[in-house]
Amino acid sequence: MPVTVQKQEETGVPAHATAAVRSPHLGAQYNPFAGPHVENPHPFFEKLRKEEPVTFSPMLNMWLVSRFEDITAILKDPARFSNKDMLGSGTHLTEEAKAILAKGHDTRHVLLGMDPPDHTRLRRLMNRGFTAQRINGMAPFIQKMANELVDKFAGDSRADLVEQLAYPLPAYVILGIMGVPAEDVWKIKRWSADWQQLTFEHIAPEKQVEMANGVIEFQQYCVRLIEERRKAPREDLTSYLVAVEDDGEALTIDELVMAIGASMLSAGHESTTALMANTWKLALEHGLWEQLRANRELVPKFCEEASRFDSVQHSMLRTAREDVMVGGVKIPAGSRLMLLYAAGSRDESLCPYANKLDINREKVPQHLTYGRGTHFCLGAPLARLQFQITTNVLLDRLPELKLVPHQDYGTWQSIVLRQMKHLKVEWTHQV
Repeated sequence: MPVTVQKQEETGVPAHATAAVRSPHLGAQYNPFAGPHVENPHPFFEKLRKEEPVTFSPMLNMWLVSRFEDITAILKDPARFSNKDMLGSGTHLTEEAKAILAKGHDTRHVLLGMDPPDHTRLRRLMNRGFTAQRINGMAPFIQKMANELVDKFAGDSRADLVEQLAYPLPAYVILGIMGVPAEDVWKIKRWSADWQQLTFEHIAPEKQVEMANGVIEFQQYCVRLIEERRKAPREDLTSYLVAVEDDGEALTIDELVMAIGASMLSAGHESTTALMANTWKLALEHGLWEQLRANRELVPKFCEEASRFDSVQHSMLRTAREDVMVGGVKIPAGSRLMLLYAAGSRDESLCPYANKLDINREKVPQHLTYGRGTHFCLGAPLARLQFQITTNVLLDRLPELKLVPHQDYGTWQSIVLRQMKHLKVEWTHQV
C-alpha cells in the first residue's frame, strides 16, 4: 500500500496507541519530504531517541523507529517483519499510470521487496555473481574513470562535484559490471530516476504517465539486453545472471528484469552518488581535507564515521506480520514501520559523543547505512571501493579543495535516500 498523506485531524493516531503516543507526540511533527527534517534531521532524531523512540506518524501512516537496538532487532527478524510492502512506499498512482505499469514485468521479484525463502534463493544466486573478485577487478576501471572525469574540470578553478563526478561515476561503474554500453548511461540514469521516484517519492499526477512510460522503456531495454546475452554471452554480470541455475531452474524473465534493471542498473548507483557527495561535504565542512591528504589510511575509516554521523540512507520500511512489541510499544499486525537508519546510526549507545564527527575514533563505529540482516546491501563493498578510489584521486589532484560559500546544495529526500543536487567547490592549485 502506498503512503497515505493526510492531515492529522483526518487520520488521527490509532486507537491502540498508548496515551503517551496519542497526545502530544513527536510523530505528528515529522515530514521527510520538506522542511528542516530534510536539511538536518538530527536534532529531531535525537529528541525522538530520547523521548519517543517508537512513535506514530499520521502523515505517513507508519510507526517511526529511531533507536539502533530496535532497528537492528527488526532487520534480523524477517519472520515477524516483512519486506513485501517496501516498493509501495511513495506515489499514489493515477489509474492511467497504473495501467501503463501493468504492461510491464512483475515487481514482486525485486530483491528489496522480497521475503525468505524467495529472497534467500535470489540473493544467493546474485551473491555468487557479485563476488569480491569481480568487484575488486573493477578498481582499475574506477581509477581510470575518476581521473577522466576530474580531467574535465581540474584546469578550472571551480566544479560541481555532484554533477561532474559523483553523479556520473557510479553509473559508469555499474554499467561496466553489467556489460551495458557506456553511451547508454544517460538513458539509464533517466529511467532509473523514473522508477525510483515513482516508488519512493510523491510525484504529481501530471508527471506520472511520462515516468511510467520511462519505467516500461527501461524494462524493455533490459529484455533486449537479456536476449542479446542468451545469444552471445560475455564476461559480465548480465551473462552470469542469464545463465545461472538453482537446482536446474533458471531465473524467470520477471526475475531477470528485476535483478538486472531494478536491483543492479537502478539501485546500483543512486545511493553511491549520495554517499560520495555527502562524505566529501562533511570532510570539507569540518576542515578534514588536509588531514585526509596527509594520512590516506584515514580515508576508509572516515567513510564509515561519516556514514554513522550522517547516513544518506534515510530509512527502510517493514510491515509487522503479527502483533509485536517494539521498544515497549504494541504494534498491531499489518502496521508499517519506518526504520530511521539515519537516527539509529547516530544512537548514543554506539559510541561516546555520538553527535561529534570524529575521524580519530579508536574503534570504527557501527552504522546502518548498508542495513543489517538478510537485506544487507549487496553493493556495499563496491560503494566503499568507489568512494576510496575517487576520494584519493581528488586528494591527489585538488589538494586545496574548499566549499563555495553560501551555496544551495539542493538537498532532497525520498522515503529511503537523502541526496544533494549540487556540491560546488573551488581551489587555487591543482596537481
